[in-house]
Amino acid sequence: MSKIVISGYYGFANAGDEAMLTAIIKALRSTEKTVELTVISGNPPATAARHKVNSLHRFSFCKIFAALMDCDLLLSGGGSLLQDITSKRSLLYYLFILALGLLLKKKVMLFGQGIGPIHNRLMRRLTKFICSRVDLITVRDQDSLYELRRIGVPAEKVQLTADSVLTLPQESKEKGLELLQQFGVPQDKMLIAISVRKWQEDDKYLLELAKAADILAKEYKAHIVLLPLQYPVDVAACNRLQHFMRRKADSTVLETGCDTEQFLSLMGNFNLLIGMRLHALIFAAVMELPFVAVSYDPKIDGFVKDINGISAGAVETLQAAQVVSSARKALASANAAHGLLDTLRAKAFLNAKEAFDLLN
Repeated sequence: MSKIVISGYYGFANAGDEAMLTAIIKALRSTEKTVELTVISGNPPATAARHKVNSLHRFSFCKIFAALMDCDLLLSGGGSLLQDITSKRSLLYYLFILALGLLLKKKVMLFGQGIGPIHNRLMRRLTKFICSRVDLITVRDQDSLYELRRIGVPAEKVQLTADSVLTLPQESKEKGLELLQQFGVPQDKMLIAISVRKWQEDDKYLLELAKAADILAKEYKAHIVLLPLQYPVDVAACNRLQHFMRRKADSTVLETGCDTEQFLSLMGNFNLLIGMRLHALIFAAVMELPFVAVSYDPKIDGFVKDINGISAGAVETLQAAQVVSSARKALASANAAHGLLDTLRAKAFLNAKEAFDLLN
Protein backbone atom coordinates (compact mmCIF):
# COMPACT_ATOMS: atom_id res chain seq x y z
CA MET A 1 0.00 0.00 0.00
CA SER A 2 1.45 3.36 -1.06
CA LYS A 3 1.36 6.32 1.31
CA ILE A 4 1.04 9.75 -0.32
CA VAL A 5 0.93 13.20 1.28
CA ILE A 6 -0.81 15.92 -0.75
CA SER A 7 -0.02 19.60 -0.24
CA GLY A 8 -2.04 22.48 -1.71
CA TYR A 9 -4.52 25.29 -1.07
CA TYR A 10 -7.24 23.05 0.33
CA GLY A 11 -9.91 23.62 2.96
CA PHE A 12 -10.69 27.24 2.01
CA ALA A 13 -13.94 26.68 0.06
CA ASN A 14 -12.29 27.61 -3.23
CA ALA A 15 -14.21 25.58 -5.82
CA GLY A 16 -11.24 25.29 -8.16
CA ASP A 17 -8.79 24.00 -5.58
CA GLU A 18 -11.36 21.63 -4.06
CA ALA A 19 -12.12 20.30 -7.54
CA MET A 20 -8.42 19.71 -8.10
CA LEU A 21 -8.20 17.76 -4.87
CA THR A 22 -11.27 15.72 -5.85
CA ALA A 23 -9.72 14.96 -9.23
CA ILE A 24 -6.30 14.07 -7.77
CA ILE A 25 -7.82 11.70 -5.21
CA LYS A 26 -10.07 10.01 -7.79
CA ALA A 27 -7.17 9.58 -10.20
CA LEU A 28 -4.87 8.12 -7.54
CA ARG A 29 -7.53 5.74 -6.19
CA SER A 30 -8.48 4.59 -9.66
CA THR A 31 -4.85 3.50 -10.10
CA GLU A 32 -4.37 2.00 -6.62
CA LYS A 33 -7.55 1.44 -4.59
CA THR A 34 -5.70 0.91 -1.30
CA VAL A 35 -3.50 4.03 -1.50
CA GLU A 36 -3.32 5.84 1.85
CA LEU A 37 -3.76 9.59 1.40
CA THR A 38 -2.99 12.40 3.82
CA VAL A 39 -4.02 15.94 2.80
CA ILE A 40 -2.56 19.13 4.28
CA SER A 41 -5.52 21.48 4.65
CA GLY A 42 -6.76 24.75 6.12
CA ASN A 43 -9.80 22.86 7.45
CA PRO A 44 -8.79 19.27 8.23
CA PRO A 45 -12.20 18.05 9.56
CA ALA A 46 -14.00 19.25 6.41
CA THR A 47 -11.33 17.82 4.10
CA ALA A 48 -11.28 14.47 5.90
CA ALA A 49 -15.08 14.16 5.84
CA ARG A 50 -15.47 15.28 2.23
CA HIS A 51 -12.72 13.14 0.71
CA LYS A 52 -12.39 10.21 3.16
CA VAL A 53 -8.69 10.91 3.72
CA ASN A 54 -6.38 11.66 6.63
CA SER A 55 -5.96 15.40 7.00
CA LEU A 56 -3.55 17.68 8.87
CA HIS A 57 -3.70 21.42 9.48
CA ARG A 58 -1.34 23.35 7.23
CA PHE A 59 0.45 24.88 10.21
CA SER A 60 0.71 21.70 12.31
CA PHE A 61 4.35 21.33 11.34
CA CYS A 62 5.16 18.52 13.80
CA LYS A 63 2.32 16.41 12.39
CA ILE A 64 3.32 17.29 8.82
CA PHE A 65 6.90 16.24 9.60
CA ALA A 66 5.68 12.92 11.01
CA ALA A 67 3.42 12.29 8.00
CA LEU A 68 6.26 13.01 5.58
CA MET A 69 8.59 10.74 7.55
CA ASP A 70 6.08 7.91 7.05
CA CYS A 71 5.11 8.54 3.39
CA ASP A 72 6.40 7.25 0.06
CA LEU A 73 5.60 10.32 -2.03
CA LEU A 74 4.86 14.01 -1.50
CA LEU A 75 2.59 15.59 -4.09
CA SER A 76 2.32 19.36 -4.39
CA GLY A 77 -1.07 19.25 -6.01
CA GLY A 78 -2.47 21.58 -8.59
CA GLY A 79 -3.31 25.27 -8.54
CA SER A 80 -0.99 28.24 -8.91
CA LEU A 81 0.94 27.57 -5.72
CA LEU A 82 4.36 28.76 -6.85
CA GLN A 83 3.81 32.46 -7.57
CA ASP A 84 4.44 35.69 -5.68
CA ILE A 85 1.43 37.69 -6.89
CA THR A 86 -0.72 36.56 -3.94
CA SER A 87 2.16 36.96 -1.48
CA LYS A 88 5.75 35.94 -0.94
CA ARG A 89 4.71 34.17 2.28
CA SER A 90 2.44 31.83 0.36
CA LEU A 91 5.24 30.93 -2.07
CA LEU A 92 7.67 30.39 0.81
CA TYR A 93 5.20 28.10 2.56
CA TYR A 94 4.80 25.75 -0.41
CA LEU A 95 8.54 25.78 -1.11
CA PHE A 96 9.14 24.90 2.55
CA ILE A 97 6.87 21.85 2.31
CA LEU A 98 8.74 20.73 -0.83
CA ALA A 99 12.09 21.32 0.85
CA LEU A 100 10.99 19.30 3.88
CA GLY A 101 10.07 16.36 1.65
CA LEU A 102 13.47 16.57 -0.06
CA LEU A 103 15.27 16.83 3.29
CA LEU A 104 13.56 13.63 4.41
CA LYS A 105 14.69 11.97 1.15
CA LYS A 106 11.15 11.30 -0.08
CA LYS A 107 9.97 11.18 -3.67
CA VAL A 108 8.60 14.66 -4.46
CA MET A 109 6.38 15.65 -7.39
CA LEU A 110 4.64 18.85 -8.45
CA PHE A 111 1.30 17.56 -9.80
CA GLY A 112 -0.37 19.44 -12.68
CA GLN A 113 0.85 22.79 -11.38
CA GLY A 114 0.39 26.28 -12.71
CA ILE A 115 3.70 28.08 -12.19
CA GLY A 116 4.27 31.80 -11.82
CA PRO A 117 4.58 34.56 -12.31
CA ILE A 118 7.45 34.91 -9.84
CA HIS A 119 8.83 38.45 -10.01
CA ASN A 120 11.09 38.69 -6.98
CA ARG A 121 14.70 37.77 -7.86
CA LEU A 122 15.38 36.01 -4.55
CA MET A 123 12.13 34.03 -4.82
CA ARG A 124 13.07 32.95 -8.34
CA ARG A 125 16.46 31.71 -7.14
CA LEU A 126 14.89 29.83 -4.25
CA THR A 127 12.27 28.28 -6.53
CA LYS A 128 14.99 27.20 -8.96
CA PHE A 129 17.07 25.68 -6.14
CA ILE A 130 14.22 23.58 -4.76
CA CYS A 131 12.40 22.68 -7.99
CA SER A 132 15.64 21.56 -9.63
CA ARG A 133 15.88 18.87 -6.93
CA VAL A 134 12.38 17.39 -6.98
CA ASP A 135 11.81 14.14 -8.86
CA LEU A 136 9.23 15.40 -11.37
CA ILE A 137 7.17 18.46 -12.24
CA THR A 138 4.04 18.20 -14.38
CA VAL A 139 2.54 21.53 -15.45
CA ARG A 140 -0.90 22.30 -16.79
CA ASP A 141 -0.03 24.86 -19.49
CA GLN A 142 2.72 26.14 -21.79
CA ASP A 143 3.19 29.37 -19.84
CA SER A 144 4.08 27.38 -16.71
CA LEU A 145 6.57 25.35 -18.75
CA TYR A 146 8.20 28.54 -20.05
CA GLU A 147 8.27 30.10 -16.57
CA LEU A 148 10.23 27.14 -15.20
CA ARG A 149 12.64 27.38 -18.13
CA ARG A 150 13.13 31.11 -17.49
CA ILE A 151 13.82 30.39 -13.84
CA GLY A 152 16.40 27.80 -14.86
CA VAL A 153 14.81 24.50 -13.79
CA PRO A 154 16.28 21.65 -15.92
CA ALA A 155 14.00 20.75 -18.84
CA GLU A 156 14.22 17.01 -18.09
CA LYS A 157 12.46 17.61 -14.76
CA VAL A 158 9.37 19.09 -16.39
CA GLN A 159 6.52 17.54 -18.37
CA LEU A 160 3.55 19.34 -19.94
CA THR A 161 0.22 17.70 -19.07
CA ALA A 162 -3.09 19.46 -18.26
CA ASP A 163 -5.23 20.53 -15.31
CA SER A 164 -6.28 17.48 -13.27
CA VAL A 165 -9.90 18.73 -13.05
CA LEU A 166 -10.29 17.77 -16.71
CA THR A 167 -10.21 14.11 -15.64
CA LEU A 168 -13.50 14.45 -13.76
CA PRO A 169 -16.52 12.73 -15.32
CA GLN A 170 -19.57 14.67 -16.39
CA GLU A 171 -22.39 14.96 -13.86
CA SER A 172 -26.13 14.64 -14.45
CA LYS A 173 -28.24 17.81 -14.35
CA GLU A 174 -30.43 16.79 -11.38
CA LYS A 175 -28.45 18.26 -8.46
CA GLY A 176 -27.93 21.54 -10.27
CA LEU A 177 -31.58 21.72 -11.29
CA GLU A 178 -32.70 21.23 -7.67
CA LEU A 179 -30.42 24.04 -6.56
CA LEU A 180 -31.70 26.41 -9.24
CA GLN A 181 -35.29 25.60 -8.26
CA GLN A 182 -34.52 26.36 -4.60
CA PHE A 183 -33.45 29.87 -5.65
CA GLY A 184 -36.50 30.36 -7.88
CA VAL A 185 -34.53 30.45 -11.14
CA PRO A 186 -37.04 30.10 -14.02
CA GLN A 187 -36.78 26.89 -16.04
CA ASP A 188 -38.51 28.17 -19.19
CA LYS A 189 -35.75 30.62 -20.16
CA MET A 190 -32.23 30.47 -21.53
CA LEU A 191 -29.85 30.52 -18.56
CA ILE A 192 -26.60 32.48 -18.77
CA ALA A 193 -24.21 32.09 -15.84
CA ILE A 194 -21.71 34.80 -14.94
CA SER A 195 -18.92 33.95 -12.50
CA VAL A 196 -16.95 36.92 -11.16
CA ARG A 197 -14.45 37.63 -8.41
CA LYS A 198 -13.23 40.81 -6.78
CA TRP A 199 -10.54 42.52 -8.82
CA GLN A 200 -8.60 45.35 -7.19
CA GLU A 201 -10.85 48.23 -6.09
CA ASP A 202 -12.18 49.20 -9.51
CA ASP A 203 -15.83 48.49 -10.40
CA LYS A 204 -15.40 49.27 -14.10
CA TYR A 205 -15.31 45.61 -15.15
CA LEU A 206 -18.49 44.92 -13.15
CA LEU A 207 -20.21 47.89 -14.78
CA GLU A 208 -19.28 46.56 -18.24
CA LEU A 209 -20.41 43.04 -17.35
CA ALA A 210 -23.69 44.42 -16.04
CA LYS A 211 -24.30 46.26 -19.33
CA ALA A 212 -23.51 43.05 -21.23
CA ALA A 213 -25.83 41.03 -18.97
CA ASP A 214 -28.68 43.47 -19.62
CA ILE A 215 -28.17 43.24 -23.39
CA LEU A 216 -27.98 39.43 -23.39
CA ALA A 217 -31.00 39.08 -21.08
CA LYS A 218 -33.08 41.20 -23.47
CA GLU A 219 -31.71 39.76 -26.72
CA TYR A 220 -32.09 36.09 -25.76
CA LYS A 221 -34.96 36.49 -23.25
CA ALA A 222 -32.48 34.97 -20.82
CA HIS A 223 -32.17 34.78 -17.06
CA ILE A 224 -28.74 35.66 -15.62
CA VAL A 225 -27.41 33.43 -12.84
CA LEU A 226 -24.56 35.03 -10.87
CA LEU A 227 -22.37 32.19 -9.64
CA PRO A 228 -19.81 32.59 -6.79
CA LEU A 229 -17.06 30.00 -7.31
CA GLN A 230 -15.44 30.72 -3.95
CA TYR A 231 -18.12 31.03 -1.27
CA PRO A 232 -18.63 33.43 0.43
CA VAL A 233 -15.65 35.42 -0.97
CA ASP A 234 -17.17 35.94 -4.44
CA VAL A 235 -20.68 36.81 -3.24
CA ALA A 236 -19.89 40.52 -2.81
CA ALA A 237 -18.71 40.83 -6.42
CA CYS A 238 -21.82 38.97 -7.65
CA ASN A 239 -24.11 41.25 -5.62
CA ARG A 240 -22.27 44.31 -6.91
CA LEU A 241 -22.70 43.20 -10.51
CA GLN A 242 -26.42 42.62 -9.96
CA HIS A 243 -26.67 46.09 -8.35
CA PHE A 244 -25.32 47.64 -11.57
CA MET A 245 -27.79 45.77 -13.79
CA ARG A 246 -30.89 47.56 -15.03
CA ARG A 247 -32.74 44.28 -15.52
CA LYS A 248 -32.26 43.05 -11.94
CA ALA A 249 -35.50 41.03 -12.13
CA ASP A 250 -33.83 38.91 -14.83
CA SER A 251 -31.03 37.84 -12.50
CA THR A 252 -30.38 35.65 -9.45
CA VAL A 253 -27.33 35.48 -7.19
CA LEU A 254 -26.78 31.82 -6.30
CA GLU A 255 -25.67 32.66 -2.78
CA THR A 256 -24.58 29.25 -1.55
CA GLY A 257 -21.51 27.06 -1.32
CA CYS A 258 -21.35 24.09 -3.70
CA ASP A 259 -19.15 21.04 -3.95
CA THR A 260 -17.45 19.95 -7.17
CA GLU A 261 -20.28 17.66 -8.28
CA GLN A 262 -22.88 20.41 -7.74
CA PHE A 263 -20.87 22.93 -9.79
CA LEU A 264 -20.55 20.46 -12.66
CA SER A 265 -24.25 19.65 -12.45
CA LEU A 266 -25.12 23.36 -12.49
CA MET A 267 -23.06 23.82 -15.66
CA GLY A 268 -25.21 21.17 -17.31
CA ASN A 269 -28.27 23.39 -16.80
CA PHE A 270 -26.78 26.56 -18.31
CA ASN A 271 -26.66 27.61 -21.96
CA LEU A 272 -23.56 29.79 -21.58
CA LEU A 273 -20.96 30.71 -18.97
CA ILE A 274 -19.12 34.03 -18.78
CA GLY A 275 -16.36 33.46 -16.29
CA MET A 276 -13.33 35.00 -14.60
CA ARG A 277 -12.14 32.10 -12.45
CA LEU A 278 -10.15 29.42 -14.27
CA HIS A 279 -12.07 26.50 -12.83
CA ALA A 280 -15.42 27.99 -13.74
CA LEU A 281 -14.17 27.72 -17.33
CA ILE A 282 -12.82 24.20 -16.77
CA PHE A 283 -16.12 23.06 -15.22
CA ALA A 284 -17.86 24.42 -18.31
CA ALA A 285 -15.41 22.61 -20.58
CA VAL A 286 -15.92 19.29 -18.75
CA MET A 287 -19.69 19.65 -19.22
CA GLU A 288 -19.21 20.83 -22.84
CA LEU A 289 -20.88 24.15 -22.09
CA PRO A 290 -19.99 27.15 -24.31
CA PHE A 291 -18.03 29.74 -22.36
CA VAL A 292 -16.53 33.22 -22.63
CA ALA A 293 -13.45 33.97 -20.53
CA VAL A 294 -12.64 37.26 -18.84
CA SER A 295 -8.90 37.22 -18.18
CA TYR A 296 -7.32 38.52 -14.98
CA ASP A 297 -4.31 36.18 -15.00
CA PRO A 298 -2.07 34.48 -17.58
CA LYS A 299 -3.47 31.08 -16.53
CA ILE A 300 -6.84 32.11 -18.03
CA ASP A 301 -5.23 33.01 -21.34
CA GLY A 302 -3.26 29.75 -21.29
CA PHE A 303 -6.36 27.59 -20.89
CA VAL A 304 -8.34 29.53 -23.51
CA LYS A 305 -5.45 29.08 -25.94
CA ASP A 306 -5.10 25.35 -25.20
CA ILE A 307 -8.78 24.66 -25.82
CA ASN A 308 -9.18 27.19 -28.65
CA GLY A 309 -11.80 28.95 -26.55
CA ILE A 310 -13.31 32.42 -26.66
CA SER A 311 -12.14 35.36 -24.55
CA ALA A 312 -13.76 38.77 -24.14
CA GLY A 313 -10.39 40.25 -23.25
CA ALA A 314 -8.56 41.39 -20.13
CA VAL A 315 -10.44 42.55 -17.04
CA GLU A 316 -8.59 45.89 -17.03
CA THR A 317 -9.87 46.88 -20.48
CA LEU A 318 -13.17 44.99 -20.57
CA GLN A 319 -15.92 46.42 -22.78
CA ALA A 320 -19.58 45.37 -22.72
CA ALA A 321 -19.73 45.27 -26.52
CA GLN A 322 -16.87 42.74 -26.66
CA VAL A 323 -18.52 40.56 -24.01
CA VAL A 324 -21.78 40.52 -25.97
CA SER A 325 -20.01 39.81 -29.25
CA SER A 326 -18.02 36.97 -27.66
CA ALA A 327 -21.17 35.52 -26.08
CA ARG A 328 -22.94 35.44 -29.45
CA LYS A 329 -19.93 33.74 -31.00
CA ALA A 330 -19.73 31.14 -28.22
CA LEU A 331 -23.42 30.31 -28.48
CA ALA A 332 -23.11 29.93 -32.25
CA SER A 333 -20.10 27.60 -32.03
CA ALA A 334 -21.13 25.29 -29.17
CA ASN A 335 -19.07 22.08 -28.86
CA ALA A 336 -16.50 23.30 -31.40
CA ALA A 337 -13.66 22.49 -28.98
CA HIS A 338 -14.73 18.88 -28.29
CA GLY A 339 -11.68 17.29 -29.98
CA LEU A 340 -9.26 19.55 -28.12
CA LEU A 341 -11.01 18.73 -24.84
CA ASP A 342 -10.39 15.01 -25.40
CA THR A 343 -6.71 15.71 -26.03
CA LEU A 344 -6.39 17.77 -22.84
CA ARG A 345 -8.24 15.09 -20.86
CA ALA A 346 -5.78 12.46 -22.00
CA LYS A 347 -2.88 14.70 -20.92
CA ALA A 348 -4.52 15.32 -17.54
CA PHE A 349 -4.70 11.56 -16.84
CA LEU A 350 -0.90 11.42 -17.22
CA ASN A 351 -0.44 13.24 -13.88
CA ALA A 352 -1.52 10.24 -11.78
CA LYS A 353 0.30 7.79 -14.05
CA GLU A 354 3.55 9.69 -13.61
CA ALA A 355 3.06 9.79 -9.83
CA PHE A 356 2.81 6.00 -9.59
CA ASP A 357 5.67 5.57 -12.05
CA LEU A 358 7.80 7.45 -9.53
CA LEU A 359 6.75 5.04 -6.78
CA ASN A 360 7.45 2.01 -8.91
